Amino acid sequence: MSKAFYVVGGGPGGAGAAYAAGKLGYRVIVLEAMNGLALKPCGRGIPVTGDLPFSIPKEAVLNNISYVDLYVDGTHLFKAGGFLRGVIVDKRLLLEHAFSSVGAEVYYNSKYDIRRGVARIGGDIVEVNFGVFAGGFAYYDGERIPVVQYVVAGVRDVDFESIEIRFDTRLLGYYYVFPHGDEVEVGVGGFESHGSLWRLLDKFIENDPRLRSSKVRRREAAVVSIGGLRLGYIGKLVKVGEAAGYVLPLTGEGIRPSIISGYVAAKAMIEGRDPLEALRRSWVSRAIRIQRRLLEWAGKLSVEERRSLLRGLGPLEHAEIALGTLRLHRLASRLLLKPRIAIKLIPRILMG
Repeated sequence: MSKAFYVVGGGPGGAGAAYAAGKLGYRVIVLEAMNGLALKPCGRGIPVTGDLPFSIPKEAVLNNISYVDLYVDGTHLFKAGGFLRGVIVDKRLLLEHAFSSVGAEVYYNSKYDIRRGVARIGGDIVEVNFGVFAGGFAYYDGERIPVVQYVVAGVRDVDFESIEIRFDTRLLGYYYVFPHGDEVEVGVGGFESHGSLWRLLDKFIENDPRLRSSKVRRREAAVVSIGGLRLGYIGKLVKVGEAAGYVLPLTGEGIRPSIISGYVAAKAMIEGRDPLEALRRSWVSRAIRIQRRLLEWAGKLSVEERRSLLRGLGPLEHAEIALGTLRLHRLASRLLLKPRIAIKLIPRILMG
């Protein structure tokens, strides 16, 4: 029988690791502490950028996204398409696809004993000594912010091929309106408490004629790990996914970065390379470091400076920042073309 590769946590980071290990000939054993997959609520959006290790099955796609509609403090900046495509997924079906495609054995309600490095599988206590730890945000020790959302039905005049982002520079966060099948997810995340965000979201919905008469199907809340990378081990297992900080800090996007982190770490381990070094050198780690630095700068700017920066960037710059493909020197050079913004912001960007 093939050597076992253990995956603690059945989220996106675990799915990426399981896929790599299975494709490299290992028996994959997934230990999921909950009684099902994809129980953490999120926006469920994935940019189609060609960097996932496995394809997204058609049955997991709820909506195809062709446009981004962007606002800053109530001012509409643009509705852009053509260079940015994405999908809204049924996350449970996506994870099930990743695991089943490599014949992974998924055990639910199976808790990993961090102190002893063992887990119960069926009636046996098994030593878990080779694999990844993808336990999610509960095991992340960096900065986290709350996100709250409603899933609503009966919404009028919403483009189901578009995602809507509304930056709030006072909040240092944003509201979002995402399609979800024939329903809509409307939420807000930022540097406030859960209670404050619920009040802001209720006000946002009340002020939007498209949303105020909608029917609430679900009310969901979570936290998002936006403090940057926290690479390392838990016992003998390499941390991946949100437990290691694989969330883009500016956008909160976590599914794609987490899948990639699990794949990179597992592949390196099996090939006899240092998984932490492989993670550090990956493009997704670089993107997280850049976004975290940008977020720290944004927190030091005045509300007016943040507003000027966001309004001064074009669709391509916004897309590259969101996807994690924009380098800092390119951002600075593009701001040079906007003298009124550059004179205030470039010194801060270059000096940190």
